[in-house]
Amino acid sequence: MSSAKIDDAANDTCCLPFDPSLWQDDEGNDYKVLHWDEKPFVKDGTYCCLHVPLNFGKAVTRSMNKIDNVPEAKVPKDQFMILSECTSPWYSNVYVSVATAKVEGATVETISGDFLAKAFEGDYSNIRKWVKEMKTLLPKVRESMDGEKDSAAKSSANKFYFYYPTCPKCAKKYGKNHVVILASL
Repeated sequence: MSSAKIDDAANDTCCLPFDPSLWQDDEGNDYKVLHWDEKPFVKDGTYCCLHVPLNFGKAVTRSMNKIDNVPEAKVPKDQFMILSECTSPWYSNVYVSVATAKVEGATVETISGDFLAKAFEGDYSNIRKWVKEMKTLLPKVRESMDGEKDSAAKSSANKFYFYYPTCPKCAKKYGKNHVVILASL
């Protein structure tokens, strides 16, 4: 689950390998339901061009610089995440996980709720297809959770967060590009 940086100059890798099995449930489903209760993230953002983030790295760097100044804000490597929430074709929120709700000079936002999480492998150009798959899966998971019959109507109101567990350079090195999509239930 980690995309945390590691010291590994010998093989020029900065991100830990991604294990998609961590995003599967104990019943053999290729997805998992997560419950977050006020999970804190440093919030920043970046402009986009038709949903393609511009200067995503700069938003992450700004957040990480603020987090680095507050040692107690750092999360363990296995819990580190950077999420993107596309709010329009022209802007995305960027969330970097932290361990505390206070980081000097940063906006910290908490995220709460139940989320359907599923790992996908492939090129970023598949995102639309993957979101469509998630929208199809959401009502089925809701119904299995609580028997809700009208869950399809709610699926259009879902928030989607995108977790990129490896940077593009490490994805190329590992030969696999993963994206985890989290959709609010």
